[in-house]
Amino acid sequence: MGAPKITLVGGGSFGWTPAVVANILRCAHLEGSEVVLFDLDPEALALTHALARRYRAQSGSATTLVQTTRREQALAGADYVVVTISTGGLDAMQVDLEVPERYGVCQTVGDTVGPGGLARALRNVPVFLDLARAMEKHCPQAWMLNCSNPLSALTRVVGRETSIRALGLCHGVRNQVKDLARFFGLGLEHCAYTNTGIDHCAWLTELVIQGRPASELLEEKGLEAWLQLPPVQAKEDPVFGALYPSRCGLWLSRQLGALPGIGDRHLVEFLPGFLDGAERVESWGLKRTSIAERRQNRARARARIEDQLNTPGELKLPEGSDNVAGWIAALDGGPVIEDNLNVPNLGQIPQLPEGAVVETRGLLDATGFRPLASPMPRELEAIVRPHVLRQELTVEAALEGSFAKALAALSSDPLVRPEHARPLLEALLAGTRQWLPQFNR
Repeated sequence: MGAPKITLVGGGSFGWTPAVVANILRCAHLEGSEVVLFDLDPEALALTHALARRYRAQSGSATTLVQTTRREQALAGADYVVVTISTGGLDAMQVDLEVPERYGVCQTVGDTVGPGGLARALRNVPVFLDLARAMEKHCPQAWMLNCSNPLSALTRVVGRETSIRALGLCHGVRNQVKDLARFFGLGLEHCAYTNTGIDHCAWLTELVIQGRPASELLEEKGLEAWLQLPPVQAKEDPVFGALYPSRCGLWLSRQLGALPGIGDRHLVEFLPGFLDGAERVESWGLKRTSIAERRQNRARARARIEDQLNTPGELKLPEGSDNVAGWIAALDGGPVIEDNLNVPNLGQIPQLPEGAVVETRGLLDATGFRPLASPMPRELEAIVRPHVLRQELTVEAALEGSFAKALAALSSDPLVRPEHARPLLEALLAGTRQWLPQFNR
């Protein structure tokens, strides 16, 4: 089997593409691959492609780099299609965040669940389906690796509606375990863990560090006292301050019997109470990312690329958090990968519906994916299962352009007061209508 063709959909991303390309160039198994950067923005694409060429020249790799704004060219004969897109970009996301604020929903991220996650899914599900249909025509045997949010819903629609094999890739759980290990001055290799749940709502049902349960170690260090501190003091605490981004999840862990498998900014969006108005958000010391900050981050990422292109000599290749190259290499017959997988439920979480996209550890190799069994305690099922059912309802609403199904999904969301659901949905649809053709029929 020859070197694979790898297509990056959203290849003009300033923040994502450089690290993914560097990841591929470092991978010995992928030497000589063809990497296609595909994007609808030719100006952004020219910048990321030029930087990728610098990286390739510096590394001495035989990998081929191509840029294109033509989807057919990008997909033709591809073996792996890696996707990171956001239909409507930050203009649409501004509506996702600002409209719910009028109804007291102060989202921390707004890209997975809640009003923002729903609106984002309604825009992106049809785009993902269209992309998968194009893959069926131009590269029917290819794997899709989805890095786009809402990751569960977008990965789900591909598997549900097409023959394309889709995997969801998120670094959240592994990074969470790394952070907990680092708190004890150790590396990931000293940890054994089992996680269960869905993307951005994952829980560590077991975490053993050097042979002892992490929950016991945390209590011995004084977790209970730290959780009682006001946010400012908790953040500055010399012992536990490093775990501040997971403080809400750790607080809940005492009641649920499982440590959080993701940081607070994502986790609290799946739960009631935390985001009910700005005062509640502030009382928990939660960090929200505004659209202004996101625009600044994008501008900084572009400036970094431009600076690198204008810098003579050797560049430092970025690391990135998602092991895209490792996943592709494993599926392509290279070293087997054990990682956190977002894949259809084949029984790895018996408590959740079959076929729904769930998140557990698992293996990747040339035969495909094999998720590890990760049963879900009832305490966690009470939180997670309703979100899975809403995910299914949201996918149907997006495919059918169904206001009724979108309203049903939003009405039962724990972030939304029932009387606000209809006017909130109407405002979200009105503000993003240009990206919702299925609702304009």
